[in-house]
Amino acid sequence: MSIDPVRAPSRREFLAAAACAPFASALPLRWLPGADDRTLVVLELAGGNDGLNTVIPIEDARWARLRPTLSSVRGAAHRLGEGRFALHPALAALAKRFDRGQLAIVHGVGYTPKDRSHFLSRDIWHASDPALKRVGADTTGWLGRAAEELAARGAAIPGAAIGSLRVPLCLRARRLEVPALSRLEDYSLIVDPAADDPARSREALAELARAGSAHVDLARVAAAALDQSSQLERALARYRPRASWPEGPASRALQLAARVVVSGFGTRLLWVEQGGFDTHATQAPAHDALLRQLDASLGAFLDELELQGALDRTLVLVHSEFGRRVAENRSQGTDHGAAAPVFVCGGAALRGGLHGEAPDLETLDDGDLRCTTSFQAVHAELLRFLGVDPLRVLGSDFAPIGFLGAR
Repeated sequence: MSIDPVRAPSRREFLAAAACAPFASALPLRWLPGADDRTLVVLELAGGNDGLNTVIPIEDARWARLRPTLSSVRGAAHRLGEGRFALHPALAALAKRFDRGQLAIVHGVGYTPKDRSHFLSRDIWHASDPALKRVGADTTGWLGRAAEELAARGAAIPGAAIGSLRVPLCLRARRLEVPALSRLEDYSLIVDPAADDPARSREALAELARAGSAHVDLARVAAAALDQSSQLERALARYRPRASWPEGPASRALQLAARVVVSGFGTRLLWVEQGGFDTHATQAPAHDALLRQLDASLGAFLDELELQGALDRTLVLVHSEFGRRVAENRSQGTDHGAAAPVFVCGGAALRGGLHGEAPDLETLDDGDLRCTTSFQAVHAELLRFLGVDPLRVLGSDFAPIGFLGAR
Protein backbone atom coordinates (compact mmCIF):
# COMPACT_ATOMS: atom_id res chain seq x y z
CA MET A 1 0.00 0.00 0.00
CA SER A 2 1.51 3.32 -1.03
CA ILE A 3 0.29 6.76 0.06
CA ASP A 4 1.22 10.00 -1.63
CA PRO A 5 2.73 12.13 1.17
CA VAL A 6 2.02 15.40 -0.68
CA ARG A 7 -1.78 15.13 -0.68
CA ALA A 8 -3.92 14.27 2.31
CA PRO A 9 -4.70 10.56 2.13
CA SER A 10 -8.27 9.35 1.98
CA ARG A 11 -9.91 7.68 4.96
CA ARG A 12 -9.98 4.42 2.99
CA GLU A 13 -6.22 4.58 2.36
CA PHE A 14 -5.48 5.22 6.02
CA LEU A 15 -7.67 2.40 7.22
CA ALA A 16 -6.20 -0.02 4.67
CA ALA A 17 -2.64 0.86 5.66
CA ALA A 18 -3.43 0.72 9.37
CA ALA A 19 -5.07 -2.67 9.01
CA CYS A 20 -1.82 -4.03 7.60
CA ALA A 21 0.10 -3.02 10.73
CA PRO A 22 -1.15 -5.53 13.29
CA PHE A 23 0.53 -4.00 16.34
CA ALA A 24 0.46 -0.33 15.38
CA SER A 25 -3.12 0.38 16.42
CA ALA A 26 -2.48 -1.04 19.88
CA LEU A 27 0.91 0.53 20.61
CA PRO A 28 0.89 3.25 23.26
CA LEU A 29 3.36 6.12 22.99
CA ARG A 30 5.71 4.99 25.74
CA TRP A 31 8.69 2.63 25.78
CA LEU A 32 9.41 0.70 28.95
CA PRO A 33 13.13 -0.17 29.31
CA GLY A 34 14.37 1.46 32.50
CA ALA A 35 10.91 1.22 34.09
CA ASP A 36 9.56 -1.67 36.17
CA ASP A 37 10.52 -4.80 34.26
CA ARG A 38 9.63 -7.65 36.61
CA THR A 39 8.55 -10.53 34.37
CA LEU A 40 6.43 -13.64 34.79
CA VAL A 41 6.90 -16.66 32.55
CA VAL A 42 4.22 -19.38 32.70
CA LEU A 43 5.37 -22.79 31.47
CA GLU A 44 2.39 -25.11 31.08
CA LEU A 45 2.91 -28.88 31.07
CA ALA A 46 -0.06 -29.89 28.95
CA GLY A 47 -1.71 -33.25 29.47
CA GLY A 48 -1.64 -33.57 33.24
CA ASN A 49 1.83 -34.10 34.72
CA ASP A 50 2.21 -36.83 37.35
CA GLY A 51 3.09 -34.74 40.38
CA LEU A 52 3.68 -37.72 42.68
CA ASN A 53 6.50 -39.01 40.47
CA THR A 54 7.86 -35.49 39.94
CA VAL A 55 8.02 -34.48 43.60
CA ILE A 56 8.30 -37.89 45.23
CA PRO A 57 7.23 -38.63 48.83
CA ILE A 58 10.28 -40.83 49.02
CA GLU A 59 9.73 -42.25 52.51
CA ASP A 60 5.99 -42.91 52.16
CA ALA A 61 5.37 -46.66 52.12
CA ARG A 62 1.87 -46.17 50.74
CA TRP A 63 3.27 -44.38 47.65
CA ALA A 64 5.55 -47.35 46.94
CA ARG A 65 2.73 -49.84 47.54
CA LEU A 66 0.27 -48.07 45.23
CA ARG A 67 2.89 -47.68 42.51
CA PRO A 68 4.72 -51.02 42.27
CA THR A 69 6.21 -50.19 38.84
CA LEU A 70 6.50 -46.40 38.95
CA SER A 71 8.17 -46.35 42.36
CA SER A 72 11.34 -47.73 40.73
CA VAL A 73 12.47 -44.10 40.26
CA ARG A 74 13.08 -43.79 44.00
CA GLY A 75 16.61 -45.14 43.97
CA ALA A 76 18.12 -42.38 41.81
CA ALA A 77 15.87 -39.52 42.92
CA HIS A 78 17.35 -36.21 44.11
CA ARG A 79 16.52 -35.80 47.80
CA LEU A 80 15.41 -32.29 48.71
CA GLY A 81 17.56 -31.38 51.67
CA GLU A 82 17.02 -33.61 54.66
CA GLY A 83 13.28 -33.81 54.15
CA ARG A 84 10.82 -36.48 53.06
CA PHE A 85 10.68 -35.50 49.40
CA ALA A 86 12.85 -35.94 46.33
CA LEU A 87 12.79 -34.84 42.71
CA HIS A 88 12.55 -37.34 39.85
CA PRO A 89 16.00 -38.54 38.70
CA ALA A 90 15.62 -36.62 35.41
CA LEU A 91 15.44 -33.26 37.21
CA ALA A 92 19.11 -32.81 38.10
CA ALA A 93 19.35 -29.14 37.09
CA LEU A 94 16.20 -28.21 38.99
CA ALA A 95 17.47 -30.11 42.05
CA LYS A 96 20.55 -27.86 42.03
CA ARG A 97 18.31 -24.79 41.76
CA PHE A 98 16.37 -26.06 44.80
CA ASP A 99 19.61 -26.39 46.77
CA ARG A 100 20.44 -22.77 45.88
CA GLY A 101 17.05 -21.49 47.01
CA GLN A 102 15.96 -20.74 43.44
CA LEU A 103 13.12 -23.29 43.25
CA ALA A 104 9.96 -23.18 45.32
CA ILE A 105 7.62 -26.19 45.32
CA VAL A 106 4.01 -25.63 46.38
CA HIS A 107 2.21 -28.82 47.42
CA GLY A 108 -1.37 -29.80 46.69
CA VAL A 109 -2.32 -27.09 44.19
CA GLY A 110 -5.68 -27.38 42.46
CA TYR A 111 -9.31 -26.37 42.80
CA THR A 112 -12.59 -27.70 44.17
CA PRO A 113 -14.80 -29.26 43.08
CA LYS A 114 -12.31 -31.03 40.84
CA ASP A 115 -12.84 -31.95 37.21
CA ARG A 116 -10.79 -34.56 35.37
CA SER A 117 -11.49 -33.23 31.87
CA HIS A 118 -8.39 -31.88 30.15
CA PHE A 119 -10.41 -29.22 28.40
CA LEU A 120 -12.50 -27.89 31.27
CA SER A 121 -9.70 -28.13 33.81
CA ARG A 122 -7.37 -26.24 31.52
CA ASP A 123 -10.01 -23.58 30.91
CA ILE A 124 -10.54 -23.24 34.67
CA TRP A 125 -6.81 -22.67 35.22
CA HIS A 126 -6.57 -20.26 32.29
CA ALA A 127 -9.56 -18.18 33.37
CA SER A 128 -8.53 -18.54 37.04
CA ASP A 129 -12.15 -19.35 37.84
CA PRO A 130 -12.97 -22.62 39.68
CA ALA A 131 -16.68 -22.04 38.99
CA LEU A 132 -16.25 -21.91 35.20
CA LYS A 133 -18.53 -24.31 33.33
CA ARG A 134 -17.92 -23.26 29.73
CA VAL A 135 -15.95 -20.66 27.79
CA GLY A 136 -18.02 -17.89 26.26
CA ALA A 137 -17.25 -15.01 23.94
CA ASP A 138 -16.70 -12.75 26.96
CA THR A 139 -14.47 -15.16 28.92
CA THR A 140 -11.04 -13.71 29.61
CA GLY A 141 -7.82 -15.19 31.01
CA TRP A 142 -6.01 -14.20 34.17
CA LEU A 143 -2.85 -13.23 32.25
CA GLY A 144 -4.96 -11.29 29.74
CA ARG A 145 -6.57 -9.30 32.55
CA ALA A 146 -3.15 -8.69 34.09
CA ALA A 147 -1.86 -7.59 30.67
CA GLU A 148 -4.59 -4.95 30.53
CA GLU A 149 -3.48 -3.64 33.92
CA LEU A 150 0.11 -3.40 32.65
CA ALA A 151 -0.99 -1.81 29.37
CA ALA A 152 -2.75 0.91 31.33
CA ARG A 153 0.68 1.79 32.76
CA GLY A 154 2.22 2.10 29.30
CA ALA A 155 3.50 -1.39 28.44
CA ALA A 156 3.65 -1.53 24.63
CA ILE A 157 3.16 -5.30 24.25
CA PRO A 158 2.56 -6.46 27.84
CA GLY A 159 2.01 -10.16 27.11
CA ALA A 160 2.74 -12.78 24.47
CA ALA A 161 2.29 -16.48 23.75
CA ILE A 162 5.77 -17.75 22.86
CA GLY A 163 6.46 -20.51 20.35
CA SER A 164 2.79 -20.86 19.54
CA LEU A 165 0.58 -20.17 16.54
CA ARG A 166 -2.39 -19.33 18.74
CA VAL A 167 -3.13 -17.22 21.79
CA PRO A 168 -4.36 -19.41 24.69
CA LEU A 169 -7.36 -18.53 26.83
CA CYS A 170 -5.11 -17.43 29.71
CA LEU A 171 -3.95 -14.44 27.61
CA ARG A 172 -7.37 -13.46 26.25
CA ALA A 173 -8.35 -9.89 27.22
CA ARG A 174 -11.33 -7.63 26.58
CA ARG A 175 -9.65 -4.51 25.26
CA LEU A 176 -6.22 -5.77 24.25
CA GLU A 177 -4.90 -8.04 21.50
CA VAL A 178 -2.04 -10.22 22.78
CA PRO A 179 0.20 -11.66 20.03
CA ALA A 180 1.41 -15.22 19.52
CA LEU A 181 5.09 -15.17 18.58
CA SER A 182 7.04 -18.00 17.01
CA ARG A 183 10.16 -15.89 16.28
CA LEU A 184 11.51 -12.55 17.48
CA GLU A 185 11.03 -11.03 14.05
CA ASP A 186 7.29 -11.24 14.76
CA TYR A 187 7.81 -8.13 16.87
CA SER A 188 8.70 -6.21 13.72
CA LEU A 189 6.00 -4.03 12.23
CA ILE A 190 5.21 -5.26 8.71
CA VAL A 191 2.79 -2.97 6.90
CA ASP A 192 2.30 -5.27 3.94
CA PRO A 193 2.13 -8.90 5.19
CA ALA A 194 2.31 -10.22 1.60
CA ALA A 195 5.69 -8.57 1.04
CA ASP A 196 8.33 -9.59 3.56
CA ASP A 197 10.28 -6.38 2.97
CA PRO A 198 11.24 -4.41 6.11
CA ALA A 199 12.36 -1.39 4.06
CA ARG A 200 8.99 -1.16 2.35
CA SER A 201 7.21 -1.63 5.66
CA ARG A 202 9.20 1.16 7.30
CA GLU A 203 8.60 3.54 4.39
CA ALA A 204 4.85 2.87 4.49
CA LEU A 205 4.81 3.66 8.20
CA ALA A 206 6.86 6.78 7.53
CA GLU A 207 4.27 7.92 4.98
CA LEU A 208 1.57 7.45 7.58
CA ALA A 209 3.59 9.43 10.11
CA ARG A 210 4.08 12.32 7.63
CA ALA A 211 0.43 12.48 6.65
CA GLY A 212 -0.27 15.63 8.62
CA SER A 213 -3.30 16.95 10.42
CA ALA A 214 -5.95 15.09 8.41
CA HIS A 215 -5.54 11.99 10.58
CA VAL A 216 -3.56 13.14 13.60
CA ASP A 217 -4.19 10.10 15.81
CA LEU A 218 -3.16 7.55 13.19
CA ALA A 219 -0.11 9.61 12.27
CA ARG A 220 0.96 9.72 15.93
CA VAL A 221 0.55 5.94 16.22
CA ALA A 222 2.61 5.40 13.06
CA ALA A 223 5.37 7.68 14.38
CA ALA A 224 5.40 5.82 17.69
CA ALA A 225 5.49 2.49 15.85
CA LEU A 226 8.54 3.60 13.87
CA ASP A 227 10.33 4.73 17.01
CA GLN A 228 9.56 1.54 18.92
CA SER A 229 10.50 -0.65 15.96
CA SER A 230 13.92 1.04 15.84
CA GLN A 231 14.43 0.46 19.54
CA LEU A 232 13.44 -3.18 19.16
CA GLU A 233 16.03 -3.64 16.42
CA ARG A 234 18.73 -2.10 18.59
CA ALA A 235 17.78 -4.34 21.51
CA LEU A 236 17.95 -7.39 19.25
CA ALA A 237 21.37 -6.38 18.00
CA ARG A 238 22.70 -6.14 21.56
CA TYR A 239 21.53 -9.60 22.63
CA ARG A 240 24.01 -12.49 22.60
CA PRO A 241 23.07 -15.91 24.05
CA ARG A 242 25.37 -17.21 26.78
CA ALA A 243 23.83 -20.50 27.96
CA SER A 244 24.11 -23.89 26.28
CA TRP A 245 20.71 -24.66 24.79
CA PRO A 246 19.46 -28.18 23.93
CA GLU A 247 17.42 -29.05 20.85
CA GLY A 248 13.64 -29.39 20.87
CA PRO A 249 10.51 -27.25 20.57
CA ALA A 250 10.26 -26.43 24.29
CA SER A 251 13.88 -25.31 24.32
CA ARG A 252 13.40 -23.13 21.23
CA ALA A 253 10.34 -21.49 22.78
CA LEU A 254 12.13 -20.83 26.05
CA GLN A 255 15.16 -19.43 24.22
CA LEU A 256 12.84 -17.03 22.44
CA ALA A 257 11.28 -16.13 25.80
CA ALA A 258 14.77 -15.52 27.22
CA ARG A 259 15.59 -13.15 24.37
CA VAL A 260 12.37 -11.24 24.99
CA VAL A 261 13.13 -10.92 28.72
CA VAL A 262 16.79 -9.98 28.31
CA SER A 263 16.31 -7.56 25.42
CA GLY A 264 13.95 -5.38 27.42
CA PHE A 265 10.90 -5.04 25.19
CA GLY A 266 8.58 -4.29 28.10
CA THR A 267 6.75 -7.61 27.58
CA ARG A 268 6.22 -8.84 31.13
CA LEU A 269 3.87 -11.81 30.74
CA LEU A 270 5.05 -14.77 28.67
CA TRP A 271 3.30 -18.12 28.16
CA VAL A 272 5.10 -21.25 26.91
CA GLU A 273 3.84 -24.83 26.58
CA GLN A 274 5.41 -28.29 26.69
CA GLY A 275 2.99 -31.06 25.78
CA GLY A 276 2.79 -34.84 26.05
CA PHE A 277 2.15 -35.39 29.78
CA ASP A 278 -0.99 -37.56 29.43
CA THR A 279 0.78 -40.76 30.52
CA HIS A 280 -1.95 -43.42 30.73
CA ALA A 281 0.28 -46.35 29.73
CA THR A 282 3.94 -47.37 30.10
CA GLN A 283 4.50 -44.13 31.94
CA ALA A 284 8.01 -44.64 33.33
CA PRO A 285 10.09 -44.19 30.13
CA ALA A 286 7.77 -41.54 28.67
CA HIS A 287 7.71 -39.48 31.85
CA ASP A 288 11.46 -39.76 32.20
CA ALA A 289 11.95 -38.39 28.67
CA LEU A 290 9.47 -35.56 29.22
CA LEU A 291 11.08 -34.49 32.48
CA ARG A 292 14.54 -34.64 30.93
CA GLN A 293 13.33 -32.26 28.23
CA LEU A 294 11.84 -30.00 30.89
CA ASP A 295 15.00 -30.05 33.00
CA ALA A 296 17.30 -29.33 30.06
CA SER A 297 15.21 -26.54 28.51
CA LEU A 298 14.12 -24.85 31.74
CA GLY A 299 17.63 -25.28 33.14
CA ALA A 300 19.08 -23.51 30.09
CA PHE A 301 16.46 -20.75 30.41
CA LEU A 302 17.38 -20.12 34.05
CA ASP A 303 21.10 -20.25 33.18
CA GLU A 304 20.58 -17.72 30.40
CA LEU A 305 18.69 -15.29 32.61
CA GLU A 306 21.24 -15.62 35.38
CA LEU A 307 24.20 -15.07 33.03
CA GLN A 308 22.43 -12.06 31.52
CA GLY A 309 21.61 -10.54 34.92
CA ALA A 310 17.84 -10.94 34.47
CA LEU A 311 16.98 -13.81 36.85
CA ASP A 312 16.37 -11.61 39.91
CA ARG A 313 13.54 -9.80 38.12
CA THR A 314 11.90 -12.94 36.72
CA LEU A 315 9.69 -15.68 38.11
CA VAL A 316 8.72 -18.86 36.24
CA LEU A 317 5.55 -20.76 37.12
CA VAL A 318 5.52 -24.43 36.01
CA HIS A 319 2.12 -26.10 36.26
CA SER A 320 -0.23 -28.63 34.65
CA GLU A 321 -4.02 -28.66 34.38
CA PHE A 322 -4.20 -31.45 36.96
CA GLY A 323 -2.12 -34.24 38.50
CA ARG A 324 -2.61 -38.00 38.17
CA ARG A 325 -4.35 -40.65 40.27
CA VAL A 326 -2.36 -41.87 43.26
CA ALA A 327 -2.47 -45.56 42.25
CA GLU A 328 -0.94 -46.68 38.97
CA ASN A 329 -3.29 -48.44 36.56
CA ARG A 330 -3.05 -51.86 34.93
CA SER A 331 -1.17 -50.38 31.97
CA GLN A 332 1.67 -49.21 34.22
CA GLY A 333 0.56 -45.63 33.82
CA THR A 334 -1.64 -43.21 35.71
CA ASP A 335 -5.05 -41.73 34.93
CA HIS A 336 -6.39 -38.20 35.30
CA GLY A 337 -6.26 -36.91 38.84
CA ALA A 338 -6.63 -33.64 40.71
CA ALA A 339 -4.21 -31.68 42.90
CA ALA A 340 -0.47 -31.64 42.21
CA PRO A 341 2.64 -29.63 43.08
CA VAL A 342 3.66 -26.58 41.09
CA PHE A 343 7.14 -25.13 40.64
CA VAL A 344 8.11 -21.48 40.92
CA CYS A 345 11.66 -20.66 39.81
CA GLY A 346 13.52 -17.39 40.18
CA GLY A 347 16.26 -15.37 41.79
CA ALA A 348 16.33 -12.87 44.63
CA ALA A 349 12.56 -12.33 44.65
CA LEU A 350 11.93 -16.00 45.46
CA ARG A 351 11.88 -17.78 48.81
CA GLY A 352 12.75 -21.31 47.73
CA GLY A 353 11.90 -24.55 49.46
CA LEU A 354 8.73 -26.52 50.11
CA HIS A 355 5.49 -24.63 50.69
CA GLY A 356 1.95 -25.63 51.56
CA GLU A 357 0.58 -28.75 53.19
CA ALA A 358 2.42 -31.94 52.28
CA PRO A 359 0.26 -34.53 50.45
CA ASP A 360 -1.53 -37.05 52.64
CA LEU A 361 -1.75 -40.40 50.89
CA GLU A 362 -3.85 -41.86 53.71
CA THR A 363 -6.72 -39.41 53.18
CA LEU A 364 -7.58 -39.34 49.48
CA ASP A 365 -10.46 -37.82 47.54
CA ASP A 366 -11.79 -40.66 45.39
CA GLY A 367 -8.27 -41.87 44.68
CA ASP A 368 -6.85 -38.37 44.20
CA LEU A 369 -4.72 -36.09 46.32
CA ARG A 370 -6.81 -33.48 48.10
CA CYS A 371 -6.46 -29.87 47.04
CA THR A 372 -4.83 -28.02 49.94
CA THR A 373 -3.72 -24.87 48.06
CA SER A 374 -5.95 -22.99 45.63
CA PHE A 375 -4.28 -22.31 42.30
CA GLN A 376 -5.79 -18.82 42.60
CA ALA A 377 -3.61 -18.23 45.68
CA VAL A 378 -0.59 -19.06 43.51
CA HIS A 379 -1.83 -16.64 40.83
CA ALA A 380 -2.39 -13.93 43.46
CA GLU A 381 1.16 -14.22 44.79
CA LEU A 382 2.59 -13.98 41.28
CA LEU A 383 0.45 -10.92 40.55
CA ARG A 384 1.77 -9.25 43.69
CA PHE A 385 5.29 -9.90 42.42
CA LEU A 386 4.35 -8.00 39.25
CA GLY A 387 2.87 -5.15 41.27
CA VAL A 388 -0.65 -5.94 40.06
CA ASP A 389 -3.56 -5.97 42.52
CA PRO A 390 -4.98 -9.55 42.64
CA LEU A 391 -8.40 -8.12 43.44
CA ARG A 392 -8.55 -6.40 40.05
CA VAL A 393 -7.55 -9.56 38.15
CA LEU A 394 -9.04 -12.40 40.20
CA GLY A 395 -11.98 -10.63 41.82
CA SER A 396 -10.67 -11.59 45.25
CA ASP A 397 -7.48 -11.56 47.28
CA PHE A 398 -5.78 -14.57 48.85
CA ALA A 399 -3.49 -15.07 51.82
CA PRO A 400 0.19 -15.21 50.84
CA ILE A 401 1.64 -18.69 50.35
CA GLY A 402 5.11 -17.50 51.27
CA PHE A 403 7.25 -18.17 48.20
CA LEU A 404 7.99 -14.48 47.65
CA GLY A 405 11.16 -13.29 49.39
CA ALA A 406 11.89 -9.84 50.78
CA ARG A 407 11.83 -7.21 48.05
